[in-house]
Amino acid sequence: MAMIKLGELLMKANVLQESQLKAALSEQQKWGGKLGEILVRMSLVTEDLIVRALSKQLAIPAANMDAIQGIPPHVKSKIPPEMARDYMAMPVQLRDEGKTLVVAMADPQNVEQVDALRAVSKCRIITQLAGRTALARAFARFYEGEADLSDFEGSFKVVDSQGRTVVKSLKEVEAQAPAPGPAPAAPPAAAPRPRVAAPPAPAAKPAPPVASASSPAESLKQLEDVQRKEVAALKAMVELLIERGVFTREEYLAKVKR
Repeated sequence: MAMIKLGELLMKANVLQESQLKAALSEQQKWGGKLGEILVRMSLVTEDLIVRALSKQLAIPAANMDAIQGIPPHVKSKIPPEMARDYMAMPVQLRDEGKTLVVAMADPQNVEQVDALRAVSKCRIITQLAGRTALARAFARFYEGEADLSDFEGSFKVVDSQGRTVVKSLKEVEAQAPAPGPAPAAPPAAAPRPRVAAPPAPAAKPAPPVASASSPAESLKQLEDVQRKEVAALKAMVELLIERGVFTREEYLAKVKR
């Protein structure tokens, strides 16, 4: 039985219009990438809806990351935090007396990643499907302090002409930025004016309550906003380079799909 395409599945469920699907497919043809992620980025559907549709399409169980109250340390230790972040894969449960590891992944069909997880954990791997944003929220809850996860959702990679990684995260860009120059000298102070008695000040109003620190959800939203701006800037830069003849669109797509 042939697998129904994601776009057709969403249209059949009356959550996506044909014109919206065509716009997303045009974006995919132009820049590459997965259709589900493009639909979410264009705010045409929610990530949760895409996860449920893909779960039905691929016959892979969906993981409800927000419903997970905790992950035992011996389960988390099966996959190093850095590897879990890079693969967007979180260990959630051990079964069969520790022989089987259930892993929630953004890309459970990536055979190479599943094989690597199997080799590191020394366990049989059962995959579940989870959205990138849901995984990022779960990492903020369960892995805070164990790895640098600030660029989990907005990470990217820039390579040179030989395919070597030049920059792979926003933090590296910030680290390579030139230090700010010395502050300009302050202008000479003006001569003091004679003091004039001021009228009595009105009674001070109570200070407004200090705003609490941003919640993980707010921080994630800010991170997503930054990512959207970065993606838009990178698209504009690539289009300009293509127009100038630095490389062709086919060469760019071939590099992205590696």
